[in-house]
Amino acid sequence: MVDQIREEVSSWRQGGYAGASDTSKRLLEHWFHDEHQTADGAPFRYYFAQREAVETAIYLYEVAKSRMMSELVTRFAVGPLPVEGRSYPRYVFKAATGSGKTKVMSLLIAWAYFHKIYEPESELTTTSLVVAPNLIVYERLRADFEAGKIFREDPVIPPEWRHEFDLLVSLRNDPVSMHSTGALVLTNVQALYERTPPATTNPVDLLLGPRPPKNRSQERPALVQLASRGRVLVVNDEAHHLHDQIKRDTGEELTIWQSLGRLHELADEGIAVQLDFSATPRNQNGRLFDDIVADYPLAQAIEDGIVKRPIIGELSGEREAVSDDAAIRYQQRIGAGVAKWREFRRALEPAGKKPLLFIMAESTVAADQIARYLETISDLTGRVLTIHVNMGGKEKGQVSKADLEQARRWAREVDSDDSPYSAIVSVLMLREGWDVRNVNVIVPLRPLTAKAEILPEQTLGRGLRRMTPPWSGFEEQVVIIEHEAFRRLWDEALHKEDDLSVERRAAEDVDVRAAVIAVEPSKLEFDIEIPQLTRVLARSSSELSSLRPSDVPERRIPLKGSPEAETVKYTGRDLLTGKVVERAEYPLPVADHPQPVLAWFANELARETRVVGQFAVLLPLVKGYIEERIFGRQVNLADPQVLATLREPAVQEIILTALRQAVDERTLTSSAAVGEPKPLLLSRTRPFLWSREIAVADKSIFSAQPCDSGFEVQFCGFLDRSQDVAAFAKLAREVRFSLEYRAEGGRLAYYYPDFVVRLTSGACLVVETKGLADLDVPHKDERAVRWASDATAASGVQWSYLRVDESLFARYARDLRSMEQLADLVYEHRRAEYLRSRPAGRKRSREELLSLMSQVSDKTRGVTGVDEEIRRLRDETHGW
Repeated sequence: MVDQIREEVSSWRQGGYAGASDTSKRLLEHWFHDEHQTADGAPFRYYFAQREAVETAIYLYEVAKSRMMSELVTRFAVGPLPVEGRSYPRYVFKAATGSGKTKVMSLLIAWAYFHKIYEPESELTTTSLVVAPNLIVYERLRADFEAGKIFREDPVIPPEWRHEFDLLVSLRNDPVSMHSTGALVLTNVQALYERTPPATTNPVDLLLGPRPPKNRSQERPALVQLASRGRVLVVNDEAHHLHDQIKRDTGEELTIWQSLGRLHELADEGIAVQLDFSATPRNQNGRLFDDIVADYPLAQAIEDGIVKRPIIGELSGEREAVSDDAAIRYQQRIGAGVAKWREFRRALEPAGKKPLLFIMAESTVAADQIARYLETISDLTGRVLTIHVNMGGKEKGQVSKADLEQARRWAREVDSDDSPYSAIVSVLMLREGWDVRNVNVIVPLRPLTAKAEILPEQTLGRGLRRMTPPWSGFEEQVVIIEHEAFRRLWDEALHKEDDLSVERRAAEDVDVRAAVIAVEPSKLEFDIEIPQLTRVLARSSSELSSLRPSDVPERRIPLKGSPEAETVKYTGRDLLTGKVVERAEYPLPVADHPQPVLAWFANELARETRVVGQFAVLLPLVKGYIEERIFGRQVNLADPQVLATLREPAVQEIILTALRQAVDERTLTSSAAVGEPKPLLLSRTRPFLWSREIAVADKSIFSAQPCDSGFEVQFCGFLDRSQDVAAFAKLAREVRFSLEYRAEGGRLAYYYPDFVVRLTSGACLVVETKGLADLDVPHKDERAVRWASDATAASGVQWSYLRVDESLFARYARDLRSMEQLADLVYEHRRAEYLRSRPAGRKRSREELLSLMSQVSDKTRGVTGVDEEIRRLRDETHGW
């Protein structure tokens, strides 16, 4: 069903989420349209795969109303699918390892919560159950959900709704909150089962009854506590375990399905919807679940750079030694893995990253033998962790009880900077929950056969998660040491598993080098101090109620003549014979009542300005503006001529543009920037990795300049040889210098300038190099100009802004010797463009003048003629 669903969801997205509730629209726009930053100033955005999964769930549940399997099959299936008799909705999301399933869970939990609060007829809920199949997955989820961490640290909650988010998180064996608006219960599946108290022969217990539990929450099973809150949203992580048999204390075996069925019976309104997530959602027979509604395969995640790029390191001429000692038998493969791990360590250590070597042994005896051998290697002594797993029975592949506590601790801490481990040795595959970020080399020693039940994606999954964000500029790799005996199996299995394409190279040809961009201690004289200023832009709807129709500029649109009925021609054709059997012409339905028209304008205005929950304020504003200010006189909205005119797309755009600008000016508040006590110093930037183009420069504090294009490399060379440049730096996101601005459409966005320059005169510049211009360029220019003015006032150092277009720089680069020459050249070019664009005998519109002001403003402060040009522009605006 996935392709058909994806097509509908894509059209729905492009149509502005038509049919969704105001609550859903606001959340979708906040998550995926607005720009975000982390607490330390790094850019944050959700992956497209995460966005598509969230949109799919909301579209199916709320817009298409395809909730049950029968409805999904009828609308989307392209072939026959079995329809199970489940009595509540279920959606399955197939998402590659490392693609961020937990973040999708958090967004959908928040959506259900706010939908229940704000939508009167909502069938969703503020109560959620998140289920892990085992304790290791539970520990991973706990790191995100405990105390609501993911909801606080990620941009899950729109700012204006934070006061409404009253959700308490209960962990395994904790009592479920009964008094908060919302509750989230995180547990592993074993804790859900209702336990039968064991029979007692103690005479005291027989007389007085069983002793009360130490943990009072255990008086009522978790399912009973949850059910008492009413309807529940269920989220299953690693949902391919749904059919696993779990043995109860009584010896009876149950599955997750049975526990959820019991919850559905107990809860007053049952399960609202079940959301299942898995990279491999297959049943016991290896068949994909039928109710998959979204699919993000591993091949696409690799192509998108969401996970590491896998490299198969092949060994030529390898021979296994004849020995009972696995360390001797596989010495060549282990040695290649250690050598490759050392290369990663040398490459990544300067940036503070600690690569891990992961060895999959064939037995617990072999694991111990290999671990003892690794301990004899000087740079691995005391850094080897051995995790034993069970070899047979129902818990095959699970961590043995003796190692469970140590394994939990490792799962939480192995990626930390102070982790003591560099190599991990284990038997079989460590199952879900062991996906850590620092694994760069995997050595599989156990034969990969169907009998072993080890899939390529499971093997790769141990090292797919990235250490750095996908947009950090560093292409990460994970190397799997292989040999010729595995080639056929890899080819067959990888083709079967989503046509996954994995690059092959000889092990010695795998280049793990990456540029480490770091501050050079010997070059501190090239440090640059960037003023830190408070934000100047924020959106607030508190002043919106004071906006009156008279505050919006008047327009004089002529009314259409008597509206002519538009028609559509119809032809009826016999399906079998192809003959035309009837022809007709039907009138198109038109709006004949003003209320739906006004509601459409108000909703569109709310969507474009990101003002949510203000329909009652916007509707009278729209009504008064159209009645009093659009047609040059008072009109009656019920007049057919007025309604016909309002149907014209050009008229709609004029009305919405005027109202949008007025609402933006009233809600997107701008305050004076104030200097922060601590400036931003380039010398405080932590080392980071870079895989794209670099430039080396003498006048920069950094060891290399992280460039995104050849143009930026050339510009670094120009700055380094410029006579009046004392120091400069190409700014990466790790420097954390950004400016918030009002982007196209009025949305809040963040702008990360390209360069910072200190001149020999002591003045400083922020420089933007631009290849192709986009709609946001004038907005960024305007914001950077204001920042330069505010920075000058706050720091006492002269700051300016300069945008350099690639086409202009390419023509004159050979002749440029200084930044002053370049600034003069840019100014003259902008001025010539402006003069060429002067209209003859026509006054410019406000919009035209604003655009020109952003182009020839005082970004090149100090260049002769700029002030005169600005005065000329301001005269033309008549003082506004």
